[in-house]
Amino acid sequence: MIWTNIAWLALGWSLILLGIMIVPLPLPLGLVSFTSGLAIILPRNKTARRILSWGRHKCPWAVGPVLKVLEKLEKSRWLGGRRKSPSPTKEIPE
Repeated sequence: MIWTNIAWLALGWSLILLGIMIVPLPLPLGLVSFTSGLAIILPRNKTARRILSWGRHKCPWAVGPVLKVLEKLEKSRWLGGRRKSPSPTKEIPE
């Protein structure tokens, strides 16, 4: 269990660093890589959540686009985000 958590954190941080390094490229691959890394790290790292919250209050113009992408990723099933509640089961009369 702890090794999988460490592996996810390593993957998330490496995607964030890769995103920061390739931001100057003409394609938006840096933003995609950065937000993917954040989506992996935020549920697992309290410090990353605090930094994102601080950035949301101090410079919302910079963090806003990242938050929009994270909300879309959170709702997707790919990351195990929020799912609709299951429909109520119908009782079959006997």
